[in-house]
Amino acid sequence: MPEEHLKLPFYDKAFERKKRQGGRITFREDTGGFYTQQVSVIEKIKQDFAQEKKKFSKYFDPNLIFKIKLNQSVDEDSFTAFLRNCGIKVISASPTKTGYWISLAEDEDLDKVMRRLKEHAEKELNQKFHCIESFEPIPIEDKIGEQLKVYPLKTKEEAYLDIEIWRMEEKRIKEFLKGFESLIKEKGGQVTDKLTTENLCLLRVKISKNLFDGIKELKEINRIDRPPKPYFTSEMLSIPTGELKIGKSPSKNATAIAILDSGILSNHPLLENSTGDEIAVSTLSSGNIKDNKFQDDVGHGTKVAGIAVYGDLRQCITDKVFLPEAWILSAKVMYKTENFSGESEATYDDAELLEHQLERAVHYFKKRHKNCKIVNISFGDPYKAMFGNQRQYALATLIDELAYDLDMIFIISVGNLQNTLSLLDNYPQYLIDESKEVKLIDPSSSVYALTIGSIVQEYGTFETGEVSKRDIAYSPANKKGYPSPFTRVGPGYKGMIKPDLVEEGGNILISSVPSSAIRGGDLIVLNPDWLKEGRLFSEACGTSFAAPKVAHLTAKLCNQYPDASANLIKALMLASAEVPNDRPAPLSNINFNSSDKELLDLLKVYGHGKPNFQTASFSLSNHVVLKSENSIALNGIHLYYFYLSDDFLNVRGNRQLSVALAYNSPIRRNRIDYMGVNMEFHLFRNSDITEVIDGYSSILKAGMDSDEEDVVPTQLKINEIKLKPGVNLRKKGIHQKGIKAYKVKPDIDTNKPLVLAVISQDRWVKNKDYKQNYAVVVTVKHQAEINIYNQMRQRIAEKIRIRT
Repeated sequence: MPEEHLKLPFYDKAFERKKRQGGRITFREDTGGFYTQQVSVIEKIKQDFAQEKKKFSKYFDPNLIFKIKLNQSVDEDSFTAFLRNCGIKVISASPTKTGYWISLAEDEDLDKVMRRLKEHAEKELNQKFHCIESFEPIPIEDKIGEQLKVYPLKTKEEAYLDIEIWRMEEKRIKEFLKGFESLIKEKGGQVTDKLTTENLCLLRVKISKNLFDGIKELKEINRIDRPPKPYFTSEMLSIPTGELKIGKSPSKNATAIAILDSGILSNHPLLENSTGDEIAVSTLSSGNIKDNKFQDDVGHGTKVAGIAVYGDLRQCITDKVFLPEAWILSAKVMYKTENFSGESEATYDDAELLEHQLERAVHYFKKRHKNCKIVNISFGDPYKAMFGNQRQYALATLIDELAYDLDMIFIISVGNLQNTLSLLDNYPQYLIDESKEVKLIDPSSSVYALTIGSIVQEYGTFETGEVSKRDIAYSPANKKGYPSPFTRVGPGYKGMIKPDLVEEGGNILISSVPSSAIRGGDLIVLNPDWLKEGRLFSEACGTSFAAPKVAHLTAKLCNQYPDASANLIKALMLASAEVPNDRPAPLSNINFNSSDKELLDLLKVYGHGKPNFQTASFSLSNHVVLKSENSIALNGIHLYYFYLSDDFLNVRGNRQLSVALAYNSPIRRNRIDYMGVNMEFHLFRNSDITEVIDGYSSILKAGMDSDEEDVVPTQLKINEIKLKPGVNLRKKGIHQKGIKAYKVKPDIDTNKPLVLAVISQDRWVKNKDYKQNYAVVVTVKHQAEINIYNQMRQRIAEKIRIRT
């Protein structure tokens, strides 16, 4: 029987942890040689800058921007202060603490840094110079995006390009933009769109190759590339409308999902009762997308919207009942074009920044629809894969800004692999190998988004008799729950666990009859051509359709908990998720007792698994969920506690404890630490809460380096329940989950509570009044059909009364 989730008891004593700064510097031996070499490089940087200054002085005063390569980890704030004393301002630290820092010389003659270098060489002053490997100019090739590398501008070509400007301080960037736009205009180009936010400065320009060659050397340019291009395809299926029961509109306050796509066809019989608003995010410089032309001329948005409203369309068809459970708010950001073969495809407007369209759409919906809590994005840029030490992408950064500011949940597909058929002989190994071509793409690297990968479902149309299994020559993913052959994988930005979740998105089936088109691997979706073809439904596959299934479940959960924060909704979704038991080898050989190195291969394909609405919404007798929302001071520690039942330990069967955490840290794209606050958690057994308090009190007194692997008192390490993945892997992101699985009776004393420590670590917020919001969810479940829910509820109530 479904039960309300329990409240996770909070021990309401405040903890604040001291933070130690910095570490030891490794010294180089030849400071004189370093000085001589770097002076030579700096002189060359100055000479190149003098030429650039002369060339562009008519339009603006250029900025002297260059790279500083570090050879060891540094404390960001103290090293930034050191560079400032040398007349150098940090624009963007490396995503790793070593690597290249992008810097700007406020002292354009670089006299200060030359003087400091000389002092360092002669008198061993300014020891932080030991951390610097070299000063270097920024080569032009560093600025060129992946599409431009593959498709460089032709001699007489005039093209739309995206230009990202280094995010300098406000006055400096305004002065540069004013002059740069004047330069573009005078040379026959156009700035058709621009967007400046706290972390970004983006331009969409239309320029010739000659002008491109003239500006690509500008140090202010971070990245220049061709705009992203989407691409979608699908097939069809139907059932007579008269056989279906179609419900009325959702309740007035039901959750609304913003679909940013190619628009929708709101007069489709299965969408007309659930469409709350439609807009076309009109372009500023062309008429490709007009305010009053918001209908879907591609079909993709209609297919995505149908899944977002109803979830599993196949099940709805089986039941012959369609009950809308969420409102759809449609923003058209793509429109129809024809390729060289005459086939229809979706594209973005050449003159408009996609980032700008997304920002306008999200703000529009949030302002006018208070129930808009979810944004679904089922598109991405295959040229922008998250791999290695790649900096966070612009669109993903904007989504993180919006999610933080508006407390919204973004749900984004990981993207589809290109040329999947050529990889199938190596399935699923190509998903595990570290190859850039299979990595998730922008904007799915968003830290805040629930990033969704795809798994296969049961063969879609076998039950209709349209096709039989003997017609299939080969299917690499031959069991439900296997990764879809076309899905992309993580990890995400700076190694964080991505995707967060997976859902069914379809399969690839190879027919035994070469000329025969085989169906059964696709999902059922709404047919945008239902009027012309007389069919309500069609078929399609792709991660594009896994994402709205999660959006649907998330909207239902928001309806269940209308006052919950985005943090709590996401934590409940993570808590409910399970990695499918059926997995192809070698993924089948990995479990939650494996090492983190092995476990990462599983997590980067499946994330935390497939979510379950029932267990996210309600507890069961043998599946107990305890939840809490709270806010914590910087460098603070919160303690929670709960008691297990004796039956959990003594009744045979598989058992599991898990903890899920979600929080909403501020972000800065150009810092080492993208997130201003890091959080982690630890679970302890066989300890009174006073013992845990004493242990953490010792940490508070001593302080701790912010780079400490985990924050666990020495005397408590023996009692820590080692959740998987380990803390160092799971705390890379703001969506965290740790699991402990037991096949035999755990060594846990039920007379003592399990104590959960939740810890915040300040990275760069530096505001003593700042409170970090978060939600934490604990799950206790047992394989056997036993009632641990009532036992745990009673024990928690008894202990709270005793404390009171």
